[in-house]
Amino acid sequence: MREENSAVYAGVYVLDLPSSAERIYDYLIPVDLMGKVVPGTIVKVPFSRGNRSRLAVVVRVGSSCQYDKVKPVLAVATDRISLDEEMLGLCAFLMERTFCTFTDALHTVAGPVEQIAEGKLKAINEYSYALTEAGRLASVRGSVRQRIVTLLSENGALTKKELVEKCSATSSQLNGMVEQGLLDCKKTELFRNSYSKTAPGAKEAELSKAQQKAFDELSRELDANEARAALLYGITGSGKTRVIKALIDKTVQSGRSVIVLVPEISLTPQTVDLFCSYYGERVAVLHSSLTQAERFDVRRKIEQGGIDVVIGTRSAVFAPLKNLGMIVLDEEQEHTFKSDMSPKYHTKDIARYRAAHHRALMLLSSATPSFESFYKAESGKYKLVRLTERYGDAKLPEVIIADSRLDSLSGNTSVIGSVLRDEIQKNLERGEQSILFVNRRGYNNFVSCVMCGEVISCPNCSVSLTLHKKKNSNGGTLMCHYCAHREPLPTVCPNCQSKHLNFKGFGTQLAENELIEKFPDAKIIRMDADTVSGKSDSEDTTFRHEQILKDFREHKADILLGTQMVTKGHDFPNVTLVGIVNADSALYLDDYRATERAFSLVTQVIGRAGRGSKPGRAVIQTYNPENETLTYAASQDYDSFYKSAIKLRRTLVFPPFCDFALISISSQKEKDLFIATNELDARLKELIGNGGKYSDIAATAFRPIEAPVYKVNNVYRMRIVVKCAFNKKCRELISLLLNEFTQKYPSVSVSADINPTNI
Repeated sequence: MREENSAVYAGVYVLDLPSSAERIYDYLIPVDLMGKVVPGTIVKVPFSRGNRSRLAVVVRVGSSCQYDKVKPVLAVATDRISLDEEMLGLCAFLMERTFCTFTDALHTVAGPVEQIAEGKLKAINEYSYALTEAGRLASVRGSVRQRIVTLLSENGALTKKELVEKCSATSSQLNGMVEQGLLDCKKTELFRNSYSKTAPGAKEAELSKAQQKAFDELSRELDANEARAALLYGITGSGKTRVIKALIDKTVQSGRSVIVLVPEISLTPQTVDLFCSYYGERVAVLHSSLTQAERFDVRRKIEQGGIDVVIGTRSAVFAPLKNLGMIVLDEEQEHTFKSDMSPKYHTKDIARYRAAHHRALMLLSSATPSFESFYKAESGKYKLVRLTERYGDAKLPEVIIADSRLDSLSGNTSVIGSVLRDEIQKNLERGEQSILFVNRRGYNNFVSCVMCGEVISCPNCSVSLTLHKKKNSNGGTLMCHYCAHREPLPTVCPNCQSKHLNFKGFGTQLAENELIEKFPDAKIIRMDADTVSGKSDSEDTTFRHEQILKDFREHKADILLGTQMVTKGHDFPNVTLVGIVNADSALYLDDYRATERAFSLVTQVIGRAGRGSKPGRAVIQTYNPENETLTYAASQDYDSFYKSAIKLRRTLVFPPFCDFALISISSQKEKDLFIATNELDARLKELIGNGGKYSDIAATAFRPIEAPVYKVNNVYRMRIVVKCAFNKKCRELISLLLNEFTQKYPSVSVSADINPTNI
């Protein structure tokens, strides 16, 4: 270690390096940059033998260095962005827990730092005008000048663009009024925002006795002024959102801020509308569908202190609020809170880290909590608060389990069974609305040949192609839902040229067609990944999710048909019927969480019915009407379902009684994949076996297996599952394996995912 009293060194992460080269590099801080280069500063440094200028982030500053010769920092790259202590800590946390690179962590926490530093993302400035004292209702000539004065007296200040559009004003007219002392002109920053804000003014409704009790219990957690975690567990329609709203009021009134996280972008508009009706411009929205410029502006506004409440999906947990009082995860059990791209973090882990940093409350909310969260709540690690009754006059819906076997025996092969068909007809006659859930998009799940049995598959992935059809068309398009490969539906089998093709399974498109045939006078809206993305094959106008939900809420449609995005969080008072078209599709998946997810899904769908004053019904179509998961879900009995399932988890030592580490190995070269996989498997078992370096950790490695979809976009994939306790020693083991094999096999990608959503 080299030390010089007069020299000061910066330890930096150079951005966008390959993982094998990533580490902290030391640079000398020149005298003229002393005090300017501190932890979190974005700097330019000379890198590699060519001394090419690269962006880097300073993570430490000190008087010691391990090298004799050290290159100097070239310059501070920008003052537009820097990382504070919490942001640097979050980067380190992500690197340790998800095994990602610093650059991946940085982009997740702080956004596109390089674009900001290089000036590619910057604030937009505009001139705004306001009336001076002399200009207030001043006597002016000309209709345009009069409109300008009237409009500014009503609105305070407006931009030049707004005055030009609303008053037909010209630059010379505005400049003339400024010269006469009637208007004041100044340059202001504009914030790009894709969400229109609702003006505040909503009336506060009183909490019920049960809600008030829940609020009082959670208020004590808020008032503790230390890191706390709580689970608000309430049946569907019990008013969990009302309790959360009251807690947000309390937090904001105390001068602290709140992050509210929802699992789906489709839930964002209604959540934004709700909170904007109370907090107006003090609300910001963050999610992955915003443009980089919009996200940059939102973060900038938050950093300037103009925001009390941030609403969004998973990535909003990183919102740069300085005085957090509470982080809410609504529908906390949803798998979308877990990232499946690097860094593979769970939102709950980030929320817990930030709550600890700010001495804040992490509040989880659900009608069907994840087993991990409910176990922690029952064990006392989380505060458990219950809401056991629906709000107001609303009652739990009547649940009808329709036996699909009876339809099959009677020759009815329709997607919409006889029981569900009759219930939909009743709703249409009453003028009430219905929601139908189908687990897949598209028309048919796969197309096969009757003669040779060939299934038409994706050339890039080891999956069958899904048929998508245009309305009123006999043809169609085969699509891969993994790599987006598309090809026309063939008229003959590609293998044997037979004309006899078989169409199996169904998706939302086929269900929609059947509804149109059975109920020709009904207005039907389909909501799935095709329609909300604007890439539907439908010839009709494609609505995005906000418009779809708005139209349905305004009763412009009688039936809302869709995938999982129609099942969560929505509150439509006139919906009195929900139908699950094929409940079995969620039950028999090759994953230990299958029953837990199926229970949650069925419960959430059922919960959309009867949320107003009218009684609701739910129809569950299944070939297994006696299935325990379905009967528990039908009675909304989470506690009994949990008690039954947790016994099996404890016996098998599955989460929450252990952790799973999923090591994924992938390559475009299948031979290299097999060699690397077998060697990694042997190395892992050597390290954790008797006499191994990590023999003292509790870990069991299962044999390598193919990924559920072995080939995706011409990349072959294998995996090794390790049952373990994810502690520091275990993290060291996984990190060692990743580093060894990343360097040894450059043609092979090796990554790890802790407690993945699917195994």
